[in-house]
Amino acid sequence: MDNFIRITKALSDPTRVRILGLLLDGEVCVCNIANVVGVAQPTVSRHLKQCTDAGLTIGRKAGGWTHYRLATDSTDIYISTFLELLQQAVKTDGDYMALRENLQTLKKATTIL
Repeated sequence: MDNFIRITKALSDPTRVRILGLLLDGEVCVCNIANVVGVAQPTVSRHLKQCTDAGLTIGRKAGGWTHYRLATDSTDIYISTFLELLQQAVKTDGDYMALRENLQTLKKATTIL
């Protein structure tokens, strides 16, 4: 039950849910998330720490940055269920769709450089 409560608390914030939605397409650097979401990097890191503590995300250090991905390989039934629900929820959220488009544009721009 404790894990269920941690997960639901992590999903109780709209910004965290949108950040998790950005991870649906794969691993993303905290710097890119901060840029797209429009909040400071430490704030994004705090959001992602709560998600990691709940078992929803996994971080990987690369140089001075941390890249996060969803814990899609988790065997926790709650996590897999919530990730499925997340996929359904973001499909109808206009704010998320705009963030996703901005992230894709940012990734393309940084790939070109």
